[in-house]
Amino acid sequence: MDLEDITYEYSREETIAAVSDYYTFLTQMYIEDSHVVYPPPGGWPEIVNADPAVLQSFGKSDEVLALLAHLPYIRCSWENPAEVAPGCTVADWPDLITSLSKPLRPGESVTQARSVRLATEGTFCDISPSHVVGLTTSLDQAMVLDTKHGIIHWEDCPGRIDFGGHCKTNVDWSELDDGVSQEEADWRYGATAWTIPDFFEVLKDQFIRLNWLPISHFTVREAQGEYHGEEGMMAMLKDTYRQHGWPDLTVYSKSDCVKAVKKAMAEGYPESVCYRRDI
Repeated sequence: MDLEDITYEYSREETIAAVSDYYTFLTQMYIEDSHVVYPPPGGWPEIVNADPAVLQSFGKSDEVLALLAHLPYIRCSWENPAEVAPGCTVADWPDLITSLSKPLRPGESVTQARSVRLATEGTFCDISPSHVVGLTTSLDQAMVLDTKHGIIHWEDCPGRIDFGGHCKTNVDWSELDDGVSQEEADWRYGATAWTIPDFFEVLKDQFIRLNWLPISHFTVREAQGEYHGEEGMMAMLKDTYRQHGWPDLTVYSKSDCVKAVKKAMAEGYPESVCYRRDI
């Protein structure tokens, strides 16, 4: 795809569809079906019925709030979140919006709204405009959706993906730079971006190629990320997925494969086993 073929348009319906499709894909590979939750027809009540003053403190546009109110989420026990990419868990916005109304504890100086933005937008939180919102919570990377331009930025995108290891063309921010501050422009130029549908195709492609390897229903590992004592583990995981038919969904069995992965991990790499489970 050439850059001139990319259409920068935002659609709430298409965004919801892209997110839903990605979560469905993940349930086909490793996440439990019951962990994907969908909003009631009127939207998540925690958002649509929230105190307007609380929503105003969040500093996001009406469109951002409407989108968050109608997105599906991946929800299991708070202590054991399921990852949708290595080290990345979905921001549960109904829960986060509820947290905005909690009073500060003694000694706290950071507002709940800023804490939430920091957790979901990373270093972008202090300069981000009202029409963007973070999709995940991660210690070292942010995935930020822009409802004005119809794109998603990935801060600290892994170099292997950033420099050509993906199936879609990156967004050229110079085509969209519409007089934003220099600080915002610098962040955006430094954070790889795709159109919203393409972004989720890029993520799916990492699983299809087995560059990302689930080791349970909850945890995803980078194929290039072996630690001491894990020699040969990633090759074993790839072989296990392929032996169970991945990525051919007509023959692949999630249940059988995840069981085989957990058994192989317990036998060969007990120090790296994921012990997360629903509580």
